[in-house]
Amino acid sequence: MTSGDRMTAIETEVRPAAATPFSRAQRFAGALSLCVLVLATLAMAAQAPTPSTAPPRWELKFKVVHELRLIQMDRQYYWFMTCLVTNRTEQDQTFVPSATLYTDAGDIIAESQDVTYEVSQQLRAMIGNPLLETSTEVIGQIQIGKENAREVLFIWKAHSLDIDDVSVFISGLSSETQVAVNPATAEEVIVRKTLQRHYLAPGEPTANIQTPVVFDSERWIMR
Repeated sequence: MTSGDRMTAIETEVRPAAATPFSRAQRFAGALSLCVLVLATLAMAAQAPTPSTAPPRWELKFKVVHELRLIQMDRQYYWFMTCLVTNRTEQDQTFVPSATLYTDAGDIIAESQDVTYEVSQQLRAMIGNPLLETSTEVIGQIQIGKENAREVLFIWKAHSLDIDDVSVFISGLSSETQVAVNPATAEEVIVRKTLQRHYLAPGEPTANIQTPVVFDSERWIMR
């Protein structure tokens, strides 16, 4: 067999079979499904509520003191950050904070979930600020003025460590709420004005213990 004959034989072996009407129909159905999914996603995004341009009845001032970082305690890793919350409105407000941490590994972690009192005490001692309050301890009235600002310690028990992106969603800072339709159930739900802070965590987070991850952006959303 000559080299030309061998090349012809190889081409004959790898040449795909002619598409049948059934396979073409399958491809068309797949493409159609993808188009429907994309259009549905775009429609959901278009319907997603956004914060009002009008000022809310009240809104607390939020300032990060210690940026988000990872720490190891007793063979377990935790995310934590601290912030200063100030009431600059015209009257005392009820402050009930809630913070959820998302990672690009699919983790959705509620703040303080599976975090012991001992862990929060160790963090307070490490930071050296006895005025720090956990998200549970700080619940209640926050009085007017910077002299009554509250210092809050947020802690999340870490799950996946091989990550590149982290987002923290903090609610309880604003009075604004809206009624939206849940696209999955078609039921009406109440969404709240929420502060989203996005971070980048390049490399291996465990190699930079106690070093803040890279702050990327901040925005208000309805969630």
